[in-house]
Amino acid sequence: MINGVRLKVCGLTSLVDAEAADAIGADALGFIFYPKSPRGITLTQFAAMKDRLPPRKKVAVCVEPSAPELAALVGLGFDHYQIHFGTETPFPIMAGWSHLTGRNRLWLAPKLPPEQDVKPDWLPLADTFLLDTFHADKFGGTGETGDWAKFKRHRDTHPGKTWILSGGLKPDNVAAAVSATGAKFLDVNSGVELSPGVKDPARLKALVLALHHATKQDNPSYSA
Repeated sequence: MINGVRLKVCGLTSLVDAEAADAIGADALGFIFYPKSPRGITLTQFAAMKDRLPPRKKVAVCVEPSAPELAALVGLGFDHYQIHFGTETPFPIMAGWSHLTGRNRLWLAPKLPPEQDVKPDWLPLADTFLLDTFHADKFGGTGETGDWAKFKRHRDTHPGKTWILSGGLKPDNVAAAVSATGAKFLDVNSGVELSPGVKDPARLKALVLALHHATKQDNPSYSA
């Protein structure tokens, strides 16, 4: 945590990258289990490095999983489960995710079109919501900046939930993102990479320095 701002580094594909995220103080490590993602890994790949990973929160990221698929992830003992889904996903399916993981461990990441907000009946299913940049053909991972005003509106309207800002965050815009949204939890991925699935330690460090600079501006008495 950097002066009240938590950080998740997502799209980790190797122990080396997990250690780089740990070195800069990431609160959570994200692993993507989605074959269409260039950063996707398999259950077997994760299991092979699980016992050597740094002692940070582990987040399994998936897209509209079936009950058996989610159960397999739960069996690996992740701390949280980040599920991306379309807005037309039937409510009973979503309720099943919540029942299987527990609402305190579930991070719902809806694929929200520009004109749509989080539906009220989703709110009881999870304590945490992640808002990523909308793309008609993708579930996150676009590298494009999202709608910061929309994120702030959700955060202000539902302060009892944890809101995670995602989408195109990188060293040169993260300070502006925090200032514009008041976000207390950030999710970074492509903005700190050398190539898809390969993190850049220098960019990770630059991101943290930018966050320190941003929080110092907001709180001059703060020292990193």
